[in-house]
Amino acid sequence: GLPRGRWERAVRHLAAAAPLAAAAGVGIALETHDEFLTGAEVAEVLEAVGSPAVGAVWDAVNPWRAGESPERTADLLGPWLRHVQLKDVASPTDLRPVLPSRGALPLGDVLGQLRRLGYDGWISLEWERAWYPEAAPLADALPAFHRVLDAA
Repeated sequence: GLPRGRWERAVRHLAAAAPLAAAAGVGIALETHDEFLTGAEVAEVLEAVGSPAVGAVWDAVNPWRAGESPERTADLLGPWLRHVQLKDVASPTDLRPVLPSRGALPLGDVLGQLRRLGYDGWISLEWERAWYPEAAPLADALPAFHRVLDAA
């Protein structure tokens, strides 16, 4: 799991913010990213917070590149899943964006797991051309993303 200090800080801050978010009619979501790369790490925090106002964003690349299967991530985040970010990358160690379905991320598996969960929330394309100027233009990435969604 996470180093205790990071975990405690995340739980403390999210637990303090949760009632404010609930009162305002908004939600807070912790993404599988940075210090919380896997579904296991995010779920450990969200379970401790225990508020319906706090959920998860599944950035599909990060748990997968950390070695967590889409099935495991889906099982762990299912109760809290609020948003899913999809992209495709060259490899688990080369995070340059490639057109959806042209890279190494098993997008079909991720979408299959979302179907299994009965997930009907938002799925977005994360396109990081600002950081990777050599990436294809968004005008090429969006149709490729739609083809992946349509095939699922």
